[in-house]
Amino acid sequence: MTDSEKKLISRTLQLKPVKFSELKDGNDNTLPMLMKFLADTFTTVGERMDETGSRIDDEFIPDLCTFFNNYQELDDKTCIFEVWSYEPGVIPQTLTPDPDKENAIVDTAGHVDGDGEKREFIHIAHVLAYGHSAIVESTRSTGGVYNIQRYLNKMARKAGLGRKGTFFMTDAVTKQLSKEIDRAGGAVGFTVGVTQVDPNSQSALIGLLSNVRGYMPSSGLMTVDWRSKDKLPTKKVIEAYDEAQKQDEVESVIIHLSDGSSIRGLSKFKIKQTVHVEDVGGRNPSQAELKRKMVLYLEELCTPGADGKRILDESGALADNEIFIPNSRRSKKREAGEG
Repeated sequence: MTDSEKKLISRTLQLKPVKFSELKDGNDNTLPMLMKFLADTFTTVGERMDETGSRIDDEFIPDLCTFFNNYQELDDKTCIFEVWSYEPGVIPQTLTPDPDKENAIVDTAGHVDGDGEKREFIHIAHVLAYGHSAIVESTRSTGGVYNIQRYLNKMARKAGLGRKGTFFMTDAVTKQLSKEIDRAGGAVGFTVGVTQVDPNSQSALIGLLSNVRGYMPSSGLMTVDWRSKDKLPTKKVIEAYDEAQKQDEVESVIIHLSDGSSIRGLSKFKIKQTVHVEDVGGRNPSQAELKRKMVLYLEELCTPGADGKRILDESGALADNEIFIPNSRRSKKREAGEG
């Protein structure tokens, strides 16, 4: 079968810098190191399984099962693995992963429902971890990157690693965002719209908006507009924009530029790549092909471009030509504590 005859599906590969908690005695942990420890500690699907759900009276009702699968160490600072998730009350019993197996097996044939349509009951996200970064396959799985982060942090606690095993993933934004702001003569304003605010939020921005909301209460959308006669610091504007975007209370956020234009979304500036891989059945990508393209993308990120600059250095950290946007929800006070 030629490439033109193959049924292809697209997958988006996202670059996610990985930051572990800062401890008083230091913390040199990386995601490949953590995954090796977890793979050695939890050797079966059942041991790696995590269930989230709700408790009704004295009964726990799971609504999402998550586990990592097919861990493979590529070298001393690189590994690749999958994160599987499914809804236990929806998936057919014949497709439920065997908890006693070392790894679960993909049912490439899929499952046909009563209408004759194939349904995807198990969502699989591939993760290629390299030093201080990871390339994550973006899927429609429940929770996405957030669920992967939540699950692996919980497994680290289960393994007894404490704060040493705690990490968060964030976004890497290309230099093009700074160039876009600078091209327009800089940023001169910032607008945030909120419908409600939490006065106990850890976000400094939400705390400020809470004070404004308390002074002028309203049940509708409150819009706060910052304007400056001088050009605002680009890095600070980007950090504030990202912080606002991550808050549930924020309905809209806009960066106003000197030339009269505005920026309303960061998606096109995030470091990511879309690849096309063969559908081997049930909308499941060829794992071998997808893994190969993930490794090729990693090599691309580590290779200097025509300007001599690269995105990732030898440790997997962002090189100087990229902007690191921190996760505004983490607690600096907790990160400074001991594991």
